[in-house]
Amino acid sequence: MNNIRIEADGIAFSYGEPRVLSNISLSVEAGELFACVGPSGAGKSTLLRVIAGLEQPSTGRILINGVDVNDIASAERSVGMVFQNFALWPHMTVFENIAFGASPRSVSGSLSVDARVERLLALLDIVETRDARPACLSTGQQQRVALARALITEPRLLLLDDPFSNVEQGLREQLRHDLRHLQRKLGITAILVTHDLDDAFSIADRVAVIIRGTIRQIGSPTALYDFPNSVDVARFVGVENFIRGALTHADFPFIEFRSPEIGLLRWPMRDRPLAGEALLSIRPHALRLCPIDSFRDGRYSWIEGIVSASEFLGEAVRYRVAIGALEVAVKQAHFPGAPTTPPGTSVLIGFDPARARLFPVQPSETRSSD
Repeated sequence: MNNIRIEADGIAFSYGEPRVLSNISLSVEAGELFACVGPSGAGKSTLLRVIAGLEQPSTGRILINGVDVNDIASAERSVGMVFQNFALWPHMTVFENIAFGASPRSVSGSLSVDARVERLLALLDIVETRDARPACLSTGQQQRVALARALITEPRLLLLDDPFSNVEQGLREQLRHDLRHLQRKLGITAILVTHDLDDAFSIADRVAVIIRGTIRQIGSPTALYDFPNSVDVARFVGVENFIRGALTHADFPFIEFRSPEIGLLRWPMRDRPLAGEALLSIRPHALRLCPIDSFRDGRYSWIEGIVSASEFLGEAVRYRVAIGALEVAVKQAHFPGAPTTPPGTSVLIGFDPARARLFPVQPSETRSSD
């Protein structure tokens, strides 16, 4: 399959008011697996439909290899699409469902439709389901059939609309691995939309965060996780603790952050300069929780608090710790024999400023953590 480069240039789309998409611009490189993530209703699936040619943008252009395709029909764009609900025909066999995605006009080359179906059955390891109907298949098998049907025309672009949402967790991880392996093997350009960060971060080369119809940040999974560029993005990628305080540069090149709840934190400046009120964000697993009489490691700033709640999550225990009027989330790794801390226990919370991020305060931000 010849892969292609996709660009969205200033895309806006609306079913009325408000706009579903606003000034969306991005590029997907040839052979890249690109993911769009965001909360439900952010406009992710609509963007996918615009790229596929199933919806016409209000303004802006979709370009394939630099060519404006706004006026080119979906069937002529060499696009394969896997829908969230798989959309398999219940009265057809697996073979017939896959072949249904092809037509004499959409298939070129020396291989017949039947030969292509047989090749995809083998490639996706579903040969034994050849004559079965969808109702007899597992969810994972149905997903593979839907993927095979999308690939039957040998498209140059594969679009995936939340394809793992109906799959249980253990199988979900395997299917993500299989999809990534297949995408690399075929060298096809692919765009995945999902609300699940694990789906995006585990297989995508780059990720775009879409919130309320606009792109807030694009980067590698590690860049988005470690360096979110706004509070909205930080919240979406799993940051729970936001602490409001005052920021000064009085002792450059160090910065100081003061909060009534946690006191003074001081560390070498690395973020863009800020002054005045700011939000300090830190992930639950970046905090240490220790008994109140523990040795205080000098690498951390220590604050006393009281455990208000705990949740056992399997690989970790998640605590809510009250520090005055503030409440923070702390995650501690679990292992056999690991101590647990019951609610009502006085504890020490260790802050490592090097693992915190700073954001300017917006009018809508509240004082407590989420």
